Amino acid sequence: MDHEPPDSSYQLLVAAAARDAPTRPSSGSRLLRDHVYARVLEWIVDGRLPPGTRMRDKDIADLLEVSRTPVREAIRRLEDEGLVTTEASRWTRVAELNVAAAEQIYPIRWTLEGLAISLGGPWPADRIAELKAANKRLAKAVRAGDAAAAAKADSDFHDVIIAIADNTWLTSIVGDLTVHLRRLEVAYFAGGTTANQSVHEHKRAISALAKGDLGAAESAITENWQRSLDRIRRHNT
Repeated sequence: MDHEPPDSSYQLLVAAAARDAPTRPSSGSRLLRDHVYARVLEWIVDGRLPPGTRMRDKDIADLLEVSRTPVREAIRRLEDEGLVTTEASRWTRVAELNVAAAEQIYPIRWTLEGLAISLGGPWPADRIAELKAANKRLAKAVRAGDAAAAAKADSDFHDVIIAIADNTWLTSIVGDLTVHLRRLEVAYFAGGTTANQSVHEHKRAISALAKGDLGAAESAITENWQRSLDRIRRHNT
């Protein structure tokens, strides 16, 4: 039996929408659908709608001031991507997180980042500066206990590594993983107790890249992902 208070999920939706900057949906059914999709996706990815949160298309439509049709289309897209689940004639819910997802995604990401480092060659000073800036944002967010901001900064850091390869196909493959990674990372940084270790692991990678030691940098990044996965395992056992 579902004992969740009837208005709790709606209040989460209201709070999620309230944090967004005011935006006006573009005209046209496709643009409207994409607008709704982008908004709800952001709510899910940054943890404003936690796993298990119930979602009614009517509530979302009312909050975004659109009809239910683009909301339903957006929800179907989110379901296809594994971000929401729907039971027949019942609620749609934000999909649960599980360690199995991290076990599958993390090795792919650290392998692709290692490839990016090997393809990218020597790192210019401006790229090193981008890594340092992202890591500073991560440290600040961890100190503040802001899991969403920490996950965003961590994602920014690792995206710089992918970008150095200047490889469209590599970037596209990574893009398919990013949404699911961000959800896992928000949950990880919400744990708090070991999150600051990622900052120090990033510093080791930055130091290696600044010295031009690509092998050491690749090892440091791989170790960062592996240790993060180990911390997720411990947190969920």
